[in-house]
Amino acid sequence: MKVQKNWSRLRPIFLESEDIRGQLPEDTKRFEKVDLEWKDLMRDAVEHSGVVEACTFEGREEQLNGFYSDIESCEKALNAYLEEKKKVFPRFYFLSNASLLDILSNGNNPVKVDKEIGNCFDGLDHLKFLLEGPEPYRTALGMYSKTGDEYVTFPTPLVCQGAVENYLCDLEMKMINTLKEILENAKEATEEWEISKPRHLWLDDYNA
Repeated sequence: MKVQKNWSRLRPIFLESEDIRGQLPEDTKRFEKVDLEWKDLMRDAVEHSGVVEACTFEGREEQLNGFYSDIESCEKALNAYLEEKKKVFPRFYFLSNASLLDILSNGNNPVKVDKEIGNCFDGLDHLKFLLEGPEPYRTALGMYSKTGDEYVTFPTPLVCQGAVENYLCDLEMKMINTLKEILENAKEATEEWEISKPRHLWLDDYNA
């Protein structure tokens, strides 16, 4: 049961994620071997459906223990790989492994990564991309708040390319610098409160 549970959980990761396959080639090969032998075991179980016969088949216990050991090694390598990504972009610690793997497997498509970005930041919900030219679209023009009613334009576009953890670090700095610039402009404009721009009108000129 443990082998079946872990195999079904890790199968889409090691067999369908190009990012993981490229980053963990040895563990991918190890998992592919387990995958083939596990399927052979299941086909054999269908042909010999008697419980006692299936459970006392010579060498089966050793085979299952081998599967379990190999899958455990693959999982340790995967966790170490994810830990390295989290060190580069610590906000990944806010995500479940399933969400993080979804981001990493779609890292070369920023629009797909965008669906998970809101889980990394308190105030940010998603980005606005320039939907021109060949896909995947990589140029972010601004960001939308969690409430959905506020949009902030970046002073200069953010190009999301390279490793996903790196361009998310760039996004974090872009957010900080953009909001800092808005705040500085708003502060300077307070000097006009009593002259040309009353405070209650000034409020509407800047992002909350």
